[in-house]
Amino acid sequence: MLPYINVPFDYVANLLGASTDELKMIFLFLLSYPLAGLLKRLPDHKPWTKNVFIISISVFYLVGLFDLWSGLALIVFDAVGAYLIAKYVDGPYMPWIGFSFLMGHMSISHIYRQLADSPSSVDITGAQMVMVMKLSAFCWNVFDGRQEVSELNDDQKERMIVDLPAPLDFAGFVAFFPSIMIGPAFDYIDYHRWLNTSMFDLPPGTDPMKAPPTRKKRKIPRSATPAMWKMASGLLWVLAFLQFGSYFNQDVVLGERYKEMGLLWRIFHLHMLSFVTRMKYYGAWSLIDGACTLSGIGYKGLDPKTGKPNWDRLINIRPMGVEFAQNSHAYLGNWNMNTNHWLRNYMYLRVTPKGKKPGFRASMATFVTSAFWHGFYPGYYLTFVLASFIQNVAKSKHNPSISTVVYRS
Repeated sequence: MLPYINVPFDYVANLLGASTDELKMIFLFLLSYPLAGLLKRLPDHKPWTKNVFIISISVFYLVGLFDLWSGLALIVFDAVGAYLIAKYVDGPYMPWIGFSFLMGHMSISHIYRQLADSPSSVDITGAQMVMVMKLSAFCWNVFDGRQEVSELNDDQKERMIVDLPAPLDFAGFVAFFPSIMIGPAFDYIDYHRWLNTSMFDLPPGTDPMKAPPTRKKRKIPRSATPAMWKMASGLLWVLAFLQFGSYFNQDVVLGERYKEMGLLWRIFHLHMLSFVTRMKYYGAWSLIDGACTLSGIGYKGLDPKTGKPNWDRLINIRPMGVEFAQNSHAYLGNWNMNTNHWLRNYMYLRVTPKGKKPGFRASMATFVTSAFWHGFYPGYYLTFVLASFIQNVAKSKHNPSISTVVYRS
């Protein structure tokens, strides 16, 4: 860690009643904006400069800000292990071997964190959770690249990796600094197309006059305005969390004062505690999404309705979609969206035999995987197993034929 780097954060933490590591994390999110702006300005015809810049910034984040030397070693170990498994292991079990290696290694970190019992401090488990998604997906994409194209669905064809990337390109993908600490994760093909700028090619048949504006012959469209809107949204959520967190927190619920409250006030307090807790995630993921947008990797093509650039490729949360969800599917679908993408494409659909539709068992396997990925606190398993039952019961209301599977399994 850089000498004296904690001094300003300790001072502000004492004023706000927040933890030093939480403030450093917010600083990291905000620092990613000017750094993403610099990244976008590196020459497109020299992709190695972007890779080196990305890796250098991530090392600074892990070591310079958080003194996570051991964490850096764990990330390198995961990345090298997954790359070697994808390269040298062949056959249908390769992606499962990679998945087991990554999940098993991360589980050790989860156990250490649970024993340390310091929720406000930053350790490497968040980054490792991101690595599990990125690297296990990488193994599946390599596996798909070795299959007959006729055996793949459209999404698998889109994301398959036929040739292993060069080590430097792979390292840049692993270390992409705006999202290294808490995500969102994305597939290697997204990084590859961003790096070689093919992501920004116009679809065939599109009028060149409709191309989004760029600067100084760069292919990456202008993205400062949508990035700033996302940053403003994220900061508002963070400020709201800091403001209301002092009134609605778990210390109050576990204290004597809560026992003296009336029933309605207790219910209201629990509701607000849940909402305020979600504010932290709304803020963090919105800030990260803005930095990814500024770098250009959040580009999702032209909106077919407006013809303007869509910057929602790496959006991870829709706060209004969560708060006003009309059913469990909408609620879960608007929360941690890229993790949902990973669970669906690399667990839910992969455990389902070819030619069959996913059912209750695939759903249960997916939710249990999500719980295991989060760690070993019992609440994770109670939450995700219950969510699996809720999802399947909700489906049975609209499709009675499913109910037989749900209630007999």
